[in-house]
Amino acid sequence: MQKTLATILTVALLLAAAAVLADFFVVSSVGAQSGTPVSTASPSAAPAATPIPKQCYSVPCHGNLAREAIYERIGDGKRDLIRAWGNFDRVHANTYSNDKDQVHGLAGDDFLYVNDRDTSDGAGGGSGFDWCYVDAEIEVANTCDRVVVR
Repeated sequence: MQKTLATILTVALLLAAAAVLADFFVVSSVGAQSGTPVSTASPSAAPAATPIPKQCYSVPCHGNLAREAIYERIGDGKRDLIRAWGNFDRVHANTYSNDKDQVHGLAGDDFLYVNDRDTSDGAGGGSGFDWCYVDAEIEVANTCDRVVVR
């Protein structure tokens, strides 16, 4: 009986340690990729809550209802399709270049970044007020409420 209990406790501790390490590596990879703050909009444009970072690893990449900072897949030349679902999301497809990224804000007020030094991307908002940061006007859908060309 005591051996079984000890085995169960050992497995539980190993699983907890693995979960902590997995969270550390996901947050570290997102932090390493993002050389700029999560939002470049004015401080009064978004609520004070910090977005939850999410690194994309597949196409398509979907957000959820939480307030998120979603980052494109790592590497130049990789096309991304990212759909954010919640309110006040930040979608960053501006770290890597030579690709054709498509980002969609969908619900809520979002900040969409596709200003990655190429003009092959697309940014489209949804319901709510959406900011789109692009390299050229051709990358903007008519669903972006505010457009910033960089």
